[in-house]
Amino acid sequence: MRLASLLSIASLLVPALAADAAHWASIAASSPDGVIPLTSATYDEILSSDRDYGVTIILTALPAQYKCQPCHDFDPVFRAVTKSWTRVPRDDRDTHFFAQLDFQDGQAIYQRLSLASAPTIYYHPPLSGERKAENGSPVNYDLNRAGLGLPALHTWVKSTTPVAFDIYKPMNPVPFIVAPIVLAGVLYVLWSARAIVVPIVQSRLVWGVASIIMCLTFTSGFMWNKIKNAPYVQAGQDGRINWIAGGYSNQLGLESQVVGVLYGVLALCVLVLSVLIPSQGSPIKQRVGTYLWLGMLIVLFSLLIRMFRVKNGGYPFTIL
Repeated sequence: MRLASLLSIASLLVPALAADAAHWASIAASSPDGVIPLTSATYDEILSSDRDYGVTIILTALPAQYKCQPCHDFDPVFRAVTKSWTRVPRDDRDTHFFAQLDFQDGQAIYQRLSLASAPTIYYHPPLSGERKAENGSPVNYDLNRAGLGLPALHTWVKSTTPVAFDIYKPMNPVPFIVAPIVLAGVLYVLWSARAIVVPIVQSRLVWGVASIIMCLTFTSGFMWNKIKNAPYVQAGQDGRINWIAGGYSNQLGLESQVVGVLYGVLALCVLVLSVLIPSQGSPIKQRVGTYLWLGMLIVLFSLLIRMFRVKNGGYPFTIL
């Protein structure tokens, strides 16, 4: 009789435990991000000593009067993880819950846990069932070390859940709507202004100038500056501002701009000497123009070499 009574009591307890998990599962399912809101009373209920499910609880102080900026910064990160967990199959999802206890709803719990700061996260492992933990003590997420970022939190939560899961990133439909409209608008404008656009696109002058600008930009070291994140200028040991970096493997932003301008003016000198000067009908204009532009070419090239000698003191050559 005693054995039969024990079996009868056990048969009543099993549905009760299942009903507790089902109760929290229904609350989590009604939440848009799967987070169960708690109070001091429900905090103890969800952490019952016979629970067969795990619980991750975040303790926050979100109301404005508490001025907890980390709580507001971390809240969307935590909810991004919980929202992703809602996409896990139900059989696994209902064995682990996410809950939130705010200070204004659970001051007694804060006092019991001796918490003086927020946010704080604890993982409470199952205390019964197949997933019963050998050590049932809660595990604290180290926010001071891990920070408020999503990847670190996701990695930690994923190590406590019964199954691994990925962060869900919903598709943003705006680019798929705006991009075709913008493209159609641009095409319409180009078609309407085709009498102006077509001659520009077919112009040799436009393509030539664009090609020269591109060549000057890249030969002056623009991409190197972007890759290395070179400073624009730098202060020397004597406190003076330097715009030329010493050595072959260093360069400053202003230095590359000056070199680009010198390259451009030197190219202009060559272009004028080879195209514009010969087209002059007067021999005197040709002679004077040749002297002037050739002199400018020599001076600028000498300046370029002097800059190179400043940058690399061992360079032995010069012009002027």
